[in-house]
Amino acid sequence: MSKCKNCGVTIQDPVQVCPLCSCVLEQDEGDRTEMLYPYVHAEEGIKKMQRALGIYVIAAIAAEVILCMIDYAIRGPLGWVILIGVFLAYGYITLKVSIEMHTGYRLIVFIQAVLGVAVLFAIDVVSGFRGWSLTYVIPAACMLIDLGIVVMMIVNIRDWQSYIPFQLVIIAFSVLPFALYPFGLVTHLIVPMIGLTVAVMAFVGTMTIGGRRAREELYRRFHI
Repeated sequence: MSKCKNCGVTIQDPVQVCPLCSCVLEQDEGDRTEMLYPYVHAEEGIKKMQRALGIYVIAAIAAEVILCMIDYAIRGPLGWVILIGVFLAYGYITLKVSIEMHTGYRLIVFIQAVLGVAVLFAIDVVSGFRGWSLTYVIPAACMLIDLGIVVMMIVNIRDWQSYIPFQLVIIAFSVLPFALYPFGLVTHLIVPMIGLTVAVMAFVGTMTIGGRRAREELYRRFHI
């Protein structure tokens, strides 16, 4: 059992940071003694996974170097080597984020979605860049994440207000295609407009239904 000095709440889950404000939790001395044995094994498991992650990094770097040498020898296109490197980097970040459980599942899900969009953008660039990754993938990803946020709000109804910052980030990402449109990187604005509308409506709905509690969360997070 842990207690957050900032929020004043008691948390029974075995986490190191507060899910409300992300502050480091203060462990209760009695529970620390009782949970010493399972935590020792948990730390050993994390260390093993970190060692495995180190082996993955070495193997990935070696594989990328070998592929670069092969590509240079056969005078092939460099794009496929870059694409494989992107996938290897995606695998590394995915594993690292999954191991670092103290970041919280919300942030893990968000980072996974952003990395997925980045991989699809890399595929678009390597294949000649036709703009589909910016025109369709980003708005679609924003709408899917918004849907996931709404579902998680319903499931985790006691802590629903903690998802409001993620909704604001989604709105910012939804505006990105409009900023890129004048440069010709986005082909049209129909799908981005739908994505931005969904993001704004989800946020406005949260603020309307949440009422004072939602406004207090905004003030606590951003002082607005």
